[in-house]
Amino acid sequence: MAEFSRLSAEQSFRSLPVACVVERHRLVIIQNCETQFDAPLYADIHSRCLMQLMVIYTQMSSAAAHCDQEISRSPQWDHLTSGSYPVLALPRTNVWALVKLARHLRRQQPDLVVICGYYPRSHLFLAVLLRLMGHRIGLRSDNTLTHTPLHGWRGHLRRMSVGGIQKLFHTWHPVGQQAHAYLRTLSGVERPTYRFAYAVDNDWFAERSDQARQQRSVFLEQQGWPADAYVVLGIMKWTSREDPLTLIAAFQQVLLTQPHARLILIGDGPLRQIVESACDPLGNAVLRPGYVPYSQLPLWYGRTDVFVHPAPDEPWGVSVTEALACGVPVLAAEGVGAAAEVLPSSDCGGIFPNGASDHLASMLIERSSRLTDQQRSACRCAADRWHYRHTIKAFQDALATC
Repeated sequence: MAEFSRLSAEQSFRSLPVACVVERHRLVIIQNCETQFDAPLYADIHSRCLMQLMVIYTQMSSAAAHCDQEISRSPQWDHLTSGSYPVLALPRTNVWALVKLARHLRRQQPDLVVICGYYPRSHLFLAVLLRLMGHRIGLRSDNTLTHTPLHGWRGHLRRMSVGGIQKLFHTWHPVGQQAHAYLRTLSGVERPTYRFAYAVDNDWFAERSDQARQQRSVFLEQQGWPADAYVVLGIMKWTSREDPLTLIAAFQQVLLTQPHARLILIGDGPLRQIVESACDPLGNAVLRPGYVPYSQLPLWYGRTDVFVHPAPDEPWGVSVTEALACGVPVLAAEGVGAAAEVLPSSDCGGIFPNGASDHLASMLIERSSRLTDQQRSACRCAADRWHYRHTIKAFQDALATC
């Protein structure tokens, strides 16, 4: 998205299409910057006038301006369309700017304001302001007990402070069950809960991956790979946190018994030199396209037989749902939060211990036969449980109680 469409304080909800304005419910979502998976959801809500929606970004004026600190480059979210939903992009988040925003929202009278996290601290300050002004506020959270250190005096301090913050909100909007457990555990209370998942555009991924799958034989021939190649895919940041080396080590073992196996390793990062050194002995059996634009991801999913997400420390991991929506089973490390909630059966994949390349290799070898239509259908059914329509229904349920 090259540049956000900006709505002035005077425009806001009043600038929406007439079909939207006649609806009673008004929803405001506040988050730090646009994401590749939330933006299509917001565009869908707005285009179908399902509710009056306003999204406020507190850090970035555009996705292009965002730099991923782990790999020191901007994400290539070329699938996003400028102006596809109402946006307010705050140029500043000092105290006075946040007070002005809170006053503006009071005039707009939204039914619910969902704040995505209490970090940056401007979000927490804004939550307190809105609560004092009598607004109904909700908290979107992706923290989990597994990925949050809660031991020692620091852990005790975190429980006390974060638990108090969580109680500020009238409603909770966790990304999944693990995030919900985190909210309940630290706060010691319960709130009306409506899942606000890290979902992706399932239909878009399915359609584009099917198109690519029809051209799979052409792709294999272009790469000089056998027509019956068993293609393994990894899409990740080349960092210790996402651990591409475990996948490479596992694939080396797979090649010993499955010489027709091939690996596509997409990504980039500070481990580039180490990753390339590990892949070089494998020659043509490994393809490294680099860091690819988001619009090309369905093409790569459509060319593969299994997707691997080896990250030992990933609170969620949207690529799990992306792969399943494309009809591709997923093998994920136990550190990938999405795996425990999104993978319901062995047809859709499996979970291996963090860093266990031997275990992963065995699972890959077990899946080296060609995917059946039944397996692809099971994958898509699993992804369908996280379809945008469920998030939209959760918004509607939350607004109906206002």
